[in-house]
Amino acid sequence: MFAVLLLLSACLKVREVEEPASSSSDWISPSDYTILLNNLQRSIGQQNVQNYLRCFKSEGFKYLASTPTYTGNQLLWDSWSWQDEQTWISNVIENLGLVNGNSLSLSQVDLQSFSSDSVRYIGEYDLIMNHTDTALTVRFIGQLEFLCKVNSYNEWEIASWSDFETRQDSSWSRLKLSYVQ
Repeated sequence: MFAVLLLLSACLKVREVEEPASSSSDWISPSDYTILLNNLQRSIGQQNVQNYLRCFKSEGFKYLASTPTYTGNQLLWDSWSWQDEQTWISNVIENLGLVNGNSLSLSQVDLQSFSSDSVRYIGEYDLIMNHTDTALTVRFIGQLEFLCKVNSYNEWEIASWSDFETRQDSSWSRLKLSYVQ
């Protein structure tokens, strides 16, 4: 019996404690649509794909691209899903030339409340993503419309998103189109 215990103890080795692979999340449970929008802005600044995706409804998410970007790419945009959100944001973050200076600013233009669990947020955005595609701007300015709803966990999420171009070739849709494939 002693020989078996000695043999087993030789097989069991204690390893050193490792630091976590990723930094801790500063996700705040979005009990209000404003917290949801703050989470979205922080996720862009921190290049946090998981927190970015947590802002969106995973099943049945709808995205309506800006008209100039939609034209000629209807099949892509008509079938856009949460998985496409995951693809483009992961791709653009993997291709950042600068990890600092990426940001999203939102400025509310209008807010329409349909019920206690649904709002339509209309706002202007100023998105800076320091990607490596030299044929594309790094600053995207436009207007968006989010339909935000409360999910079964009593948290707000973006159920649908419409993008509107206010400057030529500078919409968020243009960035998505470049990095979804």
